Amino acid sequence: MKDKFNFEISQKFIDYFDKRVKQVFFYTTESCHLRCKQCLYKPNLFFQMKQRKEIPLNEMIKLAEDFHKLGAIKATIMGGEPSKYGDEKHNNLCKFIAELRRIGYTYIRMDTNGQFEDDMLALDGMKELDEVSFSIDGYSPETNDILRGEGSFEKCHANIKRAVELGYTVDVTSCIHPVLLQEDANGQLNIEKMILFAQNLGVRNINFHVLFKHGFPMDTWTEDTAVTPERWIEARDILADAVTKNKYKIHVRIPYHFIAREEFDKNPKYYGYCPAKLGERLLVHPDGQIRICSGLISSKYCVAHYYDNKIVWEEGYLNELNDHDLNNPTPCTNQSKGMKCGNYCPLCFSFKPYQKEYVWKNKLKWEEANDQKCNIFDNKSV
Repeated sequence: MKDKFNFEISQKFIDYFDKRVKQVFFYTTESCHLRCKQCLYKPNLFFQMKQRKEIPLNEMIKLAEDFHKLGAIKATIMGGEPSKYGDEKHNNLCKFIAELRRIGYTYIRMDTNGQFEDDMLALDGMKELDEVSFSIDGYSPETNDILRGEGSFEKCHANIKRAVELGYTVDVTSCIHPVLLQEDANGQLNIEKMILFAQNLGVRNINFHVLFKHGFPMDTWTEDTAVTPERWIEARDILADAVTKNKYKIHVRIPYHFIAREEFDKNPKYYGYCPAKLGERLLVHPDGQIRICSGLISSKYCVAHYYDNKIVWEEGYLNELNDHDLNNPTPCTNQSKGMKCGNYCPLCFSFKPYQKEYVWKNKLKWEEANDQKCNIFDNKSV
């Protein structure tokens, strides 16, 4: 087994993820142009226990090789901001993309804030990307820059248009903040204008994240960006109805985030979706932490650490899986500990029905549980 991997890997790590992990999120660097109000990564931008702001290229390639051997087929390159990874000419970034393809990853995407100054996307090495996802939180400077900072909309907007011109598959990720849930004089939600904005740019998908106070550590630094569960549920139902009626020409990924307790109890196998229980993803950070739940970013909770050519399972109380009932579908364990939801159950914020996620198509098939065709919680405890 030692000869199989580059790293000396704890057997518990192998037992939990082998043949189950499908995707890896590489937080390549902790450098970023912006200091967005809602950023759950902000503490890492200022302070790192290991005083290391990025993952060395050779180390990241070895990690990618080992995770692919465990089953990973999709890689997401992110940060911080990945355009700030390595040297100014993006040689390391292009090299990593090429190595991911060599290793055998079949889908490679990059998440970016779109603030890069040069024509990075025109580089040949970048064109191996299957998807570029831009983070932009409004359809105008007034609706975006209140979160992301003055001038950020114009720069990101220009780079989205450039990516479309160059033929990239382009997605947009947008955080739903209070301004996007306001209505105009005609009763139209600003979030609908956000969808039409993305549609008119020629992007393929728009993927929404809702800003709540989750009961996670990140609540203490996400400022005044949260919306109320009640307001979100009202807006979600409007959007879901519009999507069902094919109102939009692009695909819209809508997080449910809450469901009435009686509805959850009718189909817990469906609504109890949880990446930690499935073991289908890994989040790798420059400070040596490996975790599953993105809600725990900038905390000390994780499943493993990598250092000195080892991947070591977290054996103590900081293992993020400790509080999970790994063999049964439940509402989101992490949020249930601290989030006040009234009569609703909190769901994983990655629960977005029919979102056409690459690694789930003909792979995990968790949505088929809605038709009682499979049990996604056929897992083993750790």
